Amino acid sequence: MRSETSLKRIPLFRHHRIRSAVVATVLAGLIPLLPGHEPTSAAAAHASPAPKTLKTATIHFAPEEGKVENNRAKMVELANQAAGKGAKLIVLPEMATSGYSFFSRAEMSKAAEEVPGKTTDALGAVARQHHAYIAFGMPVYEPDTNRYYNSAVLLGPDGRTRGVYHKRNHLIESSYNASSFEPIPTFDTEYGRMALVICSDMFNSQFPRAAAVQGADILIAPANVGIDTDFVRVRTFENDFSMIVANRWGKGTKGTKPEVFTQNTFTVPSPFPYDFDFGSRSIIMTPDGKVLADVSGQSDQIGYGEVPVRTSRTFPVERKPAMYSLMGQDTLEPYTQKQFHQPDPATFTAAAVDPGPSTAPWQAALDAAAKAVSQAESSGKKLRLIVFPANYFPGSDTAGLAKLTSFATGHGTDLLIHYPATGTEVPKSTLIASTGQSYDYRRTHHKRGEKLPEDRLSDDYLVIDRDYARLALMQDVDMMPPETAQVLARMGVDVVAMNTDWRDPVRSALWKSRTGDYLHIVTANKSGPEGIYLGGYKADPSFTEDEGIVIRDITTGDVRAKPSARFFDPTTILEPCREAAHTC
Repeated sequence: MRSETSLKRIPLFRHHRIRSAVVATVLAGLIPLLPGHEPTSAAAAHASPAPKTLKTATIHFAPEEGKVENNRAKMVELANQAAGKGAKLIVLPEMATSGYSFFSRAEMSKAAEEVPGKTTDALGAVARQHHAYIAFGMPVYEPDTNRYYNSAVLLGPDGRTRGVYHKRNHLIESSYNASSFEPIPTFDTEYGRMALVICSDMFNSQFPRAAAVQGADILIAPANVGIDTDFVRVRTFENDFSMIVANRWGKGTKGTKPEVFTQNTFTVPSPFPYDFDFGSRSIIMTPDGKVLADVSGQSDQIGYGEVPVRTSRTFPVERKPAMYSLMGQDTLEPYTQKQFHQPDPATFTAAAVDPGPSTAPWQAALDAAAKAVSQAESSGKKLRLIVFPANYFPGSDTAGLAKLTSFATGHGTDLLIHYPATGTEVPKSTLIASTGQSYDYRRTHHKRGEKLPEDRLSDDYLVIDRDYARLALMQDVDMMPPETAQVLARMGVDVVAMNTDWRDPVRSALWKSRTGDYLHIVTANKSGPEGIYLGGYKADPSFTEDEGIVIRDITTGDVRAKPSARFFDPTTILEPCREAAHTC
């Protein structure tokens, strides 16, 4: 079920009122329906044509810390400016009314507001005057429970509050920010379905994914964080939606811990003063990765872009929710993680190798493997894993496979090879282990429009404990859905060995993003550079890419303490596919 809001305690937002309002609006034909839903009334059938684009504005500005009235006046000024230029969706930063530097409930009590309140009234007047949607971040106070939230608010063209979302992934903000568990809110509009997240929620792929599975066409993300266009491109690619990020610039404070305190003055200071000039960007991007606005710098600015209003959307790779059930199990609880019985933490050397075009691919692979081993040995290293590209070997060859097996056992090096699809089989990866054993992994997912024998796709990931690492065998298409990395992490995987044949420019950023789930990735690419991408945020540089061969040391201990998204309910992601609603 799609939620209109997460703020249930205000009568405006009660579920029966929401359902009645939405049903009435649909029957009146005032909003377009999502893919798979047909008009159910004559009024809907004769409604005005839906707009083809939505002019959006991302407002990049620096709120003054703690000066709510000044900030509110500035927000109204900037929102009016954006609306005056025709923007119908206007997004302002996280904590725009107050600034970000708050470290206790007592500090927050001086800046938080109720909803509805002065800020929603002031910006609601702008929304009503210009018939625009306005989203912004603010601290919200809930008097019934005496709790504070870092929140995002969406106002509708009538000036009324459409919904409120409470940030989930908060660290030092926990000194004042209450926990929240409601679903990601989505909102049906004449421009498609919109959804809200806040700042660090973007970095946990589950939150944007939950919005997409609920049918979001546009993800709105008020933020106070360093970010780049490549990261946003990953989120728009994997979820097939437009994205508007509104960031801030300027400086904050670090807070001070008092010697004597109460539950309200209890303080969690930052280890350093906040610097919002570091990597701060406000971005508007389309589902195909086109950057419409990219605003940065130390001045108030507004970026504009016309995002498409779409009548259909889908995911680039078909989802398989039944494979993702581990996302609903708390295997990453710290005590539980310690019982995984993985191989002992170790540092080993791996290589991603593309032998290049050859009329004799088995011999070319053997020669390239020997060259990689020699190159590693010249640096005093022993190569334990070599990954070859997808689609490099045309098909199984008994003599060629015997030679590679002999090489693996003779050099103590595992080899991952790959066979392409045939008319009756899906692509297959084979790990030739240094012990002489072999392990086969068949493709589990398929890209949209890809012709594969569906009944031959596997329904299982494959994880192998080798003496140097817990290893997952993988193919590029299977790693594209963010759920895959989440499941592998929950099984304690250290290293993903992946065959790739993919030229898309989002490729490199996507693999880097997947290491955020504390996974190392080794991939050879027939259609692009080879790469080793390291998780755990300890290695510098965190990735190496090159054409032909990449050799690098990998430390499994760097990814053993795997984090988990906080206050996230995966139910929407795990629900069975509903083809009419395009949830897979």
